[in-house]
Amino acid sequence: MELKSNKAAAAEWAGARHDRRAVVDVGSNSVRLVVYDGPARAPMPICNEKALCGLGRDMTAEGGLNPDAVKDALATLARFRHVLDDLGGPPVQAIATAAVRDARDGARFVKSVKAMGFDVRIVPGEEEGRLAAYGVAAVEPQATGLVGDMGGGSLELAVLNKGEIEDAVSLPLGPFNLMRSGKGDPADVRKLIDAHLDSVKFLKTASFDRIYSVGGAWRAVARIHMGLKSYPLSVLHHYEMTTAQTLDVCNLIARQSRRSLEEVPGIPRRRLDTLPLASMVLRAVLARVNPKKIVVSAGGVREGLIYRELPKRIRAEDPFLAACRFYAARLSPDPSFGEAAFKVIEPLFADSNPDCARLRYGACLLSDIGAYFHPDLRGRHAFDTALRAPFYGVSHIDRLWVALALFRRHQGRSETPPDEQAMGLMPWDAQLLSTQFGLALRFVAAIAPKAPAALRGCRLERRGNEVVFIAPRGREPLMGETPRRRFVSLAAAFEADAAEIYQD
Repeated sequence: MELKSNKAAAAEWAGARHDRRAVVDVGSNSVRLVVYDGPARAPMPICNEKALCGLGRDMTAEGGLNPDAVKDALATLARFRHVLDDLGGPPVQAIATAAVRDARDGARFVKSVKAMGFDVRIVPGEEEGRLAAYGVAAVEPQATGLVGDMGGGSLELAVLNKGEIEDAVSLPLGPFNLMRSGKGDPADVRKLIDAHLDSVKFLKTASFDRIYSVGGAWRAVARIHMGLKSYPLSVLHHYEMTTAQTLDVCNLIARQSRRSLEEVPGIPRRRLDTLPLASMVLRAVLARVNPKKIVVSAGGVREGLIYRELPKRIRAEDPFLAACRFYAARLSPDPSFGEAAFKVIEPLFADSNPDCARLRYGACLLSDIGAYFHPDLRGRHAFDTALRAPFYGVSHIDRLWVALALFRRHQGRSETPPDEQAMGLMPWDAQLLSTQFGLALRFVAAIAPKAPAALRGCRLERRGNEVVFIAPRGREPLMGETPRRRFVSLAAAFEADAAEIYQD
């Protein structure tokens, strides 16, 4: 019996592998492997490994790749080959960017990588910029603004308009190139930065309310700002800064010694010498664009490779809802319960707050993801999942809204949320609406525990000073003590009375 069970588990695992795909990214600073699983529109990294090999650092006098860095990179790629084989050999896209692109011996390096079984391709600069923009569009549907991808060897800039790429350019403004070209003279470095940025026409002719920040160095700037303001949510994706805040951090980095920067958590030591130069480039871009917000994006070239290959019908899907369905399918006893619950609850909220419908729908899909945990931990588990899962297409406030709704669904109104400091980021009116929705989920879950069919024909409405539950008469026996108590609590959250109507 045990052997049969193991075979069944192995077969199930083998089937799951078909959804996996991988990207190997040979950059100027890092060599990275990311294996994705989950829905095509919201791929989730299940394996994310990197080594800071520094291929673009300390290149030879003839313009060749650093021999020690090449050795490290090839050893890293050999390890990645074994990892991918052990994961069942998912489809792999392998690319090399600025360092290999510019090196005199780049073709020889690529030949060595191909000998390992990686069909690696050197990506031209403009295409790299477009891939970075595709990556942002993948995680920020309808994104409009300037995409900036700061790598070790180059800076890619691209223009997005409602998720469509209008222009892209690659500039040799990565820190490694600036170290070589500027020869350590800050004045010369500034001249190089200005000369290249002045050559970009769309920086002169277009205005951008947002810059989408991509790449490790610019993300490190945001990480430092998070630390300075003791930001309570550790999720870097969609973290926002104003131009003034970003400039303050860049100026701070410029004044710090290496030892001071080493004390900043979350910044790899091998990135410390590149951070001041990356900040200098960011300041120069901000001086030309002066956006209202700088938004950190988890999407970049790797995500862009996957997104670019998707059919238009899949691109049009909502990545947040795709991820919610994925979690529901794997963690809920009956994934269809969320859809049924939404149909009951939505009439109570649709008229007053139509803009929040996708968050409400997502919360319904996730409403039972804590079912297999201990009852005392379900609220915490659901809260943490909504707050920190790799969701795309949602802001930090959106995450908090869904997290609070799921916590209230399990724990009711009197319990204190697990992360009060993070909840402080959320406006009071949003907290109230989220609580009301969570209590509606709590009531519906009590009416029909894990039984979506029982909700057919039921709905919640607001009528004057009453919250009304309308249901077929055959459902009246389901309104026991616990459901009725939860219904009264829901109505109280609206400062209304609870009323029940049963119809033939």
